[in-house]
Amino acid sequence: MVIPSDIANMADGFIPEVVIANHLDRSKAEIFSFIESNVEAIDENFPSFFGNVVTILDRAGVPIPDAAHDEFIDAIVFRVFTVSKRAGEIKFLNRACEIACGMKRKKERKAGVHLAAAVKLMKIGMPLAAAAYLQPYRKHDATVGCWYAYCYYVLYKEGSAEPGYSAAERWNYLKLARQYMEELGQLRPGLQRLVRGELEQDPWLAEPFWVMIFLATEWIPDNRWFLEIGLARAKQEHNDVALVKMLQIGLIRFTDDMLFYREAYHLKFEQGDLGDALGLIRDMLQRFPDDPEPVYYGLRTALYLPREGEFNEFRTLAEEKKLPGHVLCLIDYTYAFLRGKRVQAGLCLDEFRRKYPSLNYYSDMLGFVTAAGAHDGANTAVFTSVDHFCKKMLKIGETERA
Repeated sequence: MVIPSDIANMADGFIPEVVIANHLDRSKAEIFSFIESNVEAIDENFPSFFGNVVTILDRAGVPIPDAAHDEFIDAIVFRVFTVSKRAGEIKFLNRACEIACGMKRKKERKAGVHLAAAVKLMKIGMPLAAAAYLQPYRKHDATVGCWYAYCYYVLYKEGSAEPGYSAAERWNYLKLARQYMEELGQLRPGLQRLVRGELEQDPWLAEPFWVMIFLATEWIPDNRWFLEIGLARAKQEHNDVALVKMLQIGLIRFTDDMLFYREAYHLKFEQGDLGDALGLIRDMLQRFPDDPEPVYYGLRTALYLPREGEFNEFRTLAEEKKLPGHVLCLIDYTYAFLRGKRVQAGLCLDEFRRKYPSLNYYSDMLGFVTAAGAHDGANTAVFTSVDHFCKKMLKIGETERA
């Protein structure tokens, strides 16, 4: 069996990472195409197929790092399992995983292969078998932990025709699903530590994660970690529906937690709902009267409001709350710049240079932008830069969306 390849040898010497990445992407696309057209042949001769894959990598003509090599194997395995007609045969799947892991440079890196097998089993209605593959990794990755609990929740909701399933254990499956989510909430692993590449891009896998996260917010209402991890995932996916639901729960349940107000404010601001953003700011000012964060948000929002009254209100409040002078100088500069008042902006920048010479590296950069004049691109660049700078100075938690 020959897998087509246009691999070209490159001259000896330094090869940029982007060249290696592009080369692997082309090879991957080529092999994916081959897989789609030769499903049965690969199922019948899995060792030969993967031998060819490794040969392609060995003859790439570029130095492929161990991690990239092994992640490439993971991607190929995921695609093979996706189209395979034999992946529901546990004996075949076990042997295929063994062969694929054996082709890796770091033989102990089994997670990607095992997770690919688990996902295939989940998709074809074999949650018990899937859970066996997920079990070693469920405590190390929040996403995998949700998948694992989901397998038992599916057994409770839908049952299974698998060997080992017992309808009499239906309620025990539900108890186990809840138990595993409680354990996950105590361990608090990071998000997608093991879920990468093809696994990360598979849209089918969003449902198991979100089903269990929302169930966990009902089962374990006092554990805010589930909301934190949900917020992080929702921002990664640009999933505003899930983000709003997470925030609604958080704002009701954790009324004295700035995290949820911060996230809600940024969501409203990014959506252009400045009126609602101001409402949240005023609520924050009452709930967190000694915190400079809502005062800064007021200034930040007023930069884009048409009337000067709101800006002057928050500017006065900022002085009363003793926000740092260099932050206020930059806010005054940004306010003038965004309104096209170049002379006033220049004067604000001169004052900043005079009062804070140690920050001249930053004022010089802003000076170049000011000299170039205001336009949409410059306005966005100035706002984003000053915003990041001020947040850093004020030690405000970042909530930028992925």
